[in-house]
Amino acid sequence: MGVTRSFAKMWAIAVAVVMAIAVALPAPSASAADSSESVDMYRLYNLNSGEHFYTANKTERDGLESAGWIYEGIGWKAPVRSSTPVYRLYNPQSGDHHYTVNANERDMLVAAGWRYEGIGWYSSDTNRDYPLYRQYNPNAVAGSHNYTLNNNEARSLVNAGWHDEGIAWYGVGGGTSVPLPQFMRPSGGAYPNLATVPNLSIEVSIAAQRVYVRSGMNTIYTMIASTGMNNSTPRGTFRVQNRGGSFYNAREGMGANYWVSWKDWGVYLFHSVPTDVQGHYIVSEGRKLGRPASHGCVRLSIPDAKWLYDQLPANTPVTVH
Repeated sequence: MGVTRSFAKMWAIAVAVVMAIAVALPAPSASAADSSESVDMYRLYNLNSGEHFYTANKTERDGLESAGWIYEGIGWKAPVRSSTPVYRLYNPQSGDHHYTVNANERDMLVAAGWRYEGIGWYSSDTNRDYPLYRQYNPNAVAGSHNYTLNNNEARSLVNAGWHDEGIAWYGVGGGTSVPLPQFMRPSGGAYPNLATVPNLSIEVSIAAQRVYVRSGMNTIYTMIASTGMNNSTPRGTFRVQNRGGSFYNAREGMGANYWVSWKDWGVYLFHSVPTDVQGHYIVSEGRKLGRPASHGCVRLSIPDAKWLYDQLPANTPVTVH
């Protein structure tokens, strides 16, 4: 994605601000006290920009989910009110959000071009059992910060190159995650190594909307699929042909990633759920996985499609019925 010169300057200033200011949480005072009530903090994920978003507003949560964001569950519980507000800011150039308890950081980001959106929620004044860890990705434009109650998640990101920025704020209760949508996860757990499978073949069941990976007569893995609408997926016995990382069909207005051809050298494929002209996954199409939705190809979840792309040998028999 191209970055304008003015945005690059704004982002450089913002990064300098974030790196220069320590995340300083106010020390509890004798008069500090959380409200007796708590509020659920909803966590959502934008599959295409990489941003995690946090809100206490159910209407905002539902609106973003309808717009294609992935709802990941309750991240933590926040006090309804305390003496420590968490400020919410928005970068109109990148579409990124940022959250901080530091009023100086808030003001410097506003001076750098960010929009102040008010108090998002509150940090606990007294409870230190639920720290929210903050990490920074120096290579990201959107989704540059992550905030999590899960210390394992925080350490994993730091090990992957994110910067550990300490504790951002405190909650008053734990969260509850929800499973990722089916189109974002493997259909059946760990994948077998196809290079070691004897008598390998693929069976596509249009009636069941499933793809079965077989070793002889035994099914060793089952994938949820979407075949063609209006019986547009051809039946018969074929073989795996060529493959590619991505494609885009302007006539259909959709493309996909991790394609493997099994008929007519690129006409009929296994591939991921669809992408748009910019290469972004179309969440509304992804959610159709498990029922006929394609123009004849066999759609798979993103990791399932990548697995076949990486491992399925050429000339493997493919039976469609």
